[in-house]
Amino acid sequence: TRVHAAVGQRFLAGVRTGGAREELRGRLEPFFAEHDVLLTPALARRSPKAGPWHERGWLRNVLADTNYSPMTPPWNLTGWPAMAVPFGTLPSGTPCAVQLAGRPGSEAVLLDVAQRIEELRPWRRTAEPA
Repeated sequence: TRVHAAVGQRFLAGVRTGGAREELRGRLEPFFAEHDVLLTPALARRSPKAGPWHERGWLRNVLADTNYSPMTPPWNLTGWPAMAVPFGTLPSGTPCAVQLAGRPGSEAVLLDVAQRIEELRPWRRTAEPA
C-alpha cells in the first residue's frame, strides 16, 4: 500500500502539471455541456478472488486493478467529483455498484442522484447484525 501510494503521488504530480490532465478535461467537457451526470458501472467485471496480493509486485497489482475498474481512474486524473453507489446484487448474490461522475462543483447533484438511487433500490443488508 505504501509503494502504491508513493508511486501514485509521483504519477499524479506529473499529470497535474502536464498537459494530459487538461487534455482529458477538454475531451470530457463537451459531454458535460449537455449532461449533468455520467453513470457507469463501478466495476467492469466481477472482482478478483481474495488472495495474497501483498506478495505480488506493484505493477502486477495495478494492472489487475485497472482490469476490474477501468472507469474510475479518469475522475482521479481530472480531479472532478465521482462516487460509487451500491446498486443491488448480481444473480450470484454478489453486491454491485454504479459510479456517478460530474463536472467540477456538481457534488450536490451527485449526492442527490445517489439518494434517489438509494430510495429506488435500498441497500439490502447481507450480513447478520452483530
